[in-house]
Amino acid sequence: MTHAYSDTALNVSRGLAIFAVVAVPMSTAATSIACVAMLAAWLASGKAFATLRQSWRHPLGKMIVAFYAWLVVGTFYADTDWSAKLQTLSSWKKLAYAFMLLGLFQSRRWQQRFVYYFVGVMAVAAMVAIPLWATDWVVRSGRGAGIFMTNHSTQSMAFTAALLGTLFVLHEPLSPRWKIAVWSAAALFVFNIFFVSTARSGYLALPVAAVFAFGSLYGFRKLPYFIGAAAVAVALFVATSDTVQQRIQVTLDEQAHYQTSASETSIGLRVVFYRNTWQLIREHPWLGYGTSGFKPAYEQVAKLNGQGWHAMGTGDPHNQYLFIWVENGLFGVLLFLAYIGVGLREGLAHRPYGAIAASFLVAISASSLFNSHFKTFAEGYLLAFFLGALLSRPAEPDDA
Repeated sequence: MTHAYSDTALNVSRGLAIFAVVAVPMSTAATSIACVAMLAAWLASGKAFATLRQSWRHPLGKMIVAFYAWLVVGTFYADTDWSAKLQTLSSWKKLAYAFMLLGLFQSRRWQQRFVYYFVGVMAVAAMVAIPLWATDWVVRSGRGAGIFMTNHSTQSMAFTAALLGTLFVLHEPLSPRWKIAVWSAAALFVFNIFFVSTARSGYLALPVAAVFAFGSLYGFRKLPYFIGAAAVAVALFVATSDTVQQRIQVTLDEQAHYQTSASETSIGLRVVFYRNTWQLIREHPWLGYGTSGFKPAYEQVAKLNGQGWHAMGTGDPHNQYLFIWVENGLFGVLLFLAYIGVGLREGLAHRPYGAIAASFLVAISASSLFNSHFKTFAEGYLLAFFLGALLSRPAEPDDA
């Protein structure tokens, strides 16, 4: 196998990875096909094992292996059948893509392409969303006006990732015309997150991640100033956006009346989930119930503690950290937090593109207090591709 052929196959694989990350928020099918093609090109290169060795040398690669190994250990003491165990392990397969990309994207030029293409495509998507929202046009059944991606949460988090990318792109040498274009894209993303989308996760994730991003750009000693600026900006958006105001009011109402509400509500369910999940943690804090053990354990405690919709079962408490603690115990949570910590450290050590990935990791970590975005298809794949591609350590900054 010639060197030129191997390099071409690896470049094709990198290009398909970029296509996949762009497709993630919009199409599960397109993403899956792109991932299969990416794997095929990677294997055809003849350098798959060489790139995997590079992945293993990366600190985040080691953390991915350690965390996933503990998930596998958890399958042996979970009181579920192997079908459920394998299904849960499969839901974490995004980690495998992150691991693979750590060894594949060792090129500063390809990292730049990853960021630029993602920001560019999301900018076009943001432009499309605004007239749909303004004309109250529902494109996908069951979605709100202007929401044409998988759902409102996915659309909000995709625009959050793109906005974080623009903050760093603006610090690169750009012509005045391109600077105006990037600033315009950033404005589009902000407008979409706070006015078009109804995703409360975006309202939380963006300010937290933006503070981290500005800290990485200008120094964390200025953090109090960034926090103050973010607070003022959020207050301004709350005051001017009917969408944000309505979502906040709904949140407060659902939380206040969850015990007396005749039907389940999004916030009410979360409150019940958290209370029951904490009970499970108190009963088995160290090892948990094993990988795939959350659902059957939760169903038992829910039936004991509630009636009606309060007794509903679930396979997800809408909190990533509580989910891991229930299934994989305190050690699993600590490994997971270490994985996040290593990702942040590596991102700050390899700027600018690593810092984009680290900032998006902060966004997902914040939103996962009320969701399981590390495991969901769209948000989980977005994060895995960002971490794998942008935290990879470039061996040759100027290679093609």
